[in-house]
Amino acid sequence: MPEPHVAIGHAVDGAYAALAFDAGSQPDWEAFAAVFDERALLALRVFPEDVTVSLMDLQEYAQSQMRNDLQDHGYSETPGERSIEVIGDVACVRQAFTMNFADRTVEAVDVFLLRRRSDGWRILSVASDMARSTHDS
Repeated sequence: MPEPHVAIGHAVDGAYAALAFDAGSQPDWEAFAAVFDERALLALRVFPEDVTVSLMDLQEYAQSQMRNDLQDHGYSETPGERSIEVIGDVACVRQAFTMNFADRTVEAVDVFLLRRRSDGWRILSVASDMARSTHDS
């Protein structure tokens, strides 16, 4: 695997690892923010029941992620199939993943855009949603 792909994968894996936490705890928000550009935007349907995809910065996402008493139950995301395309100093990653709630799992896809900085690859944005059958009736 080419060098940029390894570094890009490390940034993406860092985001998933930081979001995992046991019941009674919280994600490692500092580690999560460390793999993102400070001006990053996230366009996500945070919970399968959310009616729309919300556009948020990192702080807004941290607040939204902890809704529904999630801290009482714990949560993690398991990365699956990934594709990476590098174009100079930018990259696009399509990442399948599983949302692991205490009472269910939900399949979803993240699309990350990253840029190479002097201190490494940082995530600029994430657009994400679940498979249509997960939230459509």
